Amino acid sequence: MNEYDSNRIYDVLATIGFNKTKVRNEADCFVLNTCHIREKATEKVYHEIGRVKKDFRNNKKPLVIVSGCVAQAESEEMIKREPYIDMVIGPQSYHKVGDLILDYERKRKKVNETEFDVITKFDELGKISNSQNKISSLLTIQEGCDKFCHFCVVPYTRGPEYSRPFNQIIDEAKSLVSNGSREIILLGQNVNAYYFSENKKNYRLSSLIRELNNINNLKRIRFTTSHPNDMTDDLIDCYKDCEKLMPFLHLPVQSGSDRILKSMNRKHNIKYYLKIIEKLKSINSYIKFSSDFIIGYPGETEKDYKDTIDLIERVGFINSFSFIYSERPGTPAAKKKLNNIQESKKDLKTYKMF
Repeated sequence: MNEYDSNRIYDVLATIGFNKTKVRNEADCFVLNTCHIREKATEKVYHEIGRVKKDFRNNKKPLVIVSGCVAQAESEEMIKREPYIDMVIGPQSYHKVGDLILDYERKRKKVNETEFDVITKFDELGKISNSQNKISSLLTIQEGCDKFCHFCVVPYTRGPEYSRPFNQIIDEAKSLVSNGSREIILLGQNVNAYYFSENKKNYRLSSLIRELNNINNLKRIRFTTSHPNDMTDDLIDCYKDCEKLMPFLHLPVQSGSDRILKSMNRKHNIKYYLKIIEKLKSINSYIKFSSDFIIGYPGETEKDYKDTIDLIERVGFINSFSFIYSERPGTPAAKKKLNNIQESKKDLKTYKMF
């Protein structure tokens, strides 16, 4: 999703005369589009700014903008910690980046723009052509999250779930295909929670997939990231009769232990998760799966860890994003006490997930 956002930021900046440069030291402006899922990603922001300061110590200072979820979460604190930053712009405000730059150039006053205004964002971006012309293109259809998993900061940095208008998405998809794209990857924090209602018609992710399936010259459709609780039967059925939908699903489970899933507030259990897997396998024998895993979650025991390994071996995931639990300030899990399993298994290479 950050890659999609970054591409759209480029599109907005092109309207005020900015162009991409491959020569770092000639840049007039640096935009660091950020993620706040893990602590290391936050620190990378400051490290990168340090490199920019070093590169430009004998040259005119460039405009430095931090956008995305770190900007949303830390906002004014970022400017206080690193005065080299000129602007912080949250993920629901980056459509304003052109006007904010022009205003900054007039007033030379630092900018903190972190309002939640996702509807206006996509309305404004809809007026600017998506310039992506890669064979495989990203397309955000949904943002935000209402699940409130206890380890996750997304609801606090991206806001509540919002689904873009159905026709707005289809129009952008057709534009991407006309640019040369042959694969479209639909994006969302909870992409399969997509729901839009207009003129007494209700649209879900399955509706989008079936409409995209009819677009000439589009060859492949994918989507990510899904929540198990939103894998409805109408979506599962798309794997049976939508030939352009690739037989692959990234379906994060996070843990193989029901006890830990409950503690995480995931709102599903392993029996339900496996039922989804079996449904999909029964209608499409070619389908493969990947998932997300968190190890060392507060309260996790050796048995909980073994339950996760057992699930991995049972499903046969072809890929996984596997991490040691990272405490995120402000989340319910941050108040819980860590235990020895995290300390004894710091090296991911010791895990059998790979």
